[in-house]
Amino acid sequence: MPTPIGEQLGYITVSIRKKLKLVLLVIVLGMMISFPFLNDLLIIIKDDLLPEGAELIYISPVEVILLKFKMALAIGVLLSLPVILYIMHRALKERFKIRTRIKPSNAVLFLVTAISLFVIGMIYSYCFMLPLFLKFLYSDATGSGLVHATYSIQEFVSFVLIMTLLIGISFELPLLILFFVRSGLVRLETVKAYRRHAYVALFIMAAVFTPPDVFSQIIVGLPLVIFYEAGILIAGIGYSPTAKNRYTFKHDP
Repeated sequence: MPTPIGEQLGYITVSIRKKLKLVLLVIVLGMMISFPFLNDLLIIIKDDLLPEGAELIYISPVEVILLKFKMALAIGVLLSLPVILYIMHRALKERFKIRTRIKPSNAVLFLVTAISLFVIGMIYSYCFMLPLFLKFLYSDATGSGLVHATYSIQEFVSFVLIMTLLIGISFELPLLILFFVRSGLVRLETVKAYRRHAYVALFIMAAVFTPPDVFSQIIVGLPLVIFYEAGILIAGIGYSPTAKNRYTFKHDP
């Protein structure tokens, strides 16, 4: 009889845990390498995105050093993602006996596309969305002349980094749809049929991660909808409802 899926996932967790030292080593090295450059990065973010007339302040003696520590940690975690994905891939192949028809050239293309979409998403967020976003919020808050904008450096920079990373990740949506459709986990007809539900879910997600105004939700949500449709178009190229799954799983008896 097939081994319960919970036990299978437990095996994968143990496999990752065995390689935890390697993951932690990559994270620590990433933190050590990036930390000396964080002052310059903070200056760049301030010059590029802080609205004219606003000021950055710190409200705790350790606020700036904690901010740089969190930034270094985030960079270390990002650098460790390839290692984590590789460990998960090896664990899945060993436990589930995954056989895939994907050629090495296609795997490289998939990886390059994933990185490119992530970078494009970050550029869109940093160069287009955030400047409009922050200027709008600043103008709306100070338009009455009753308040003066002084932002906590930790809150301001954390907001910029979180939004940039979230938009970068959201640009991976076409590849996610392509993977689920081509692996046979979801039918393309199902993705199309539930597109309206997906739109609502995407805009709800945009509302969760943005301030409560329609303008900001549109700026974040619209690219998600566009990439959802792009994922449908890409997944539909050469798609056949009767095609066999690209992945086959053989469980241990």
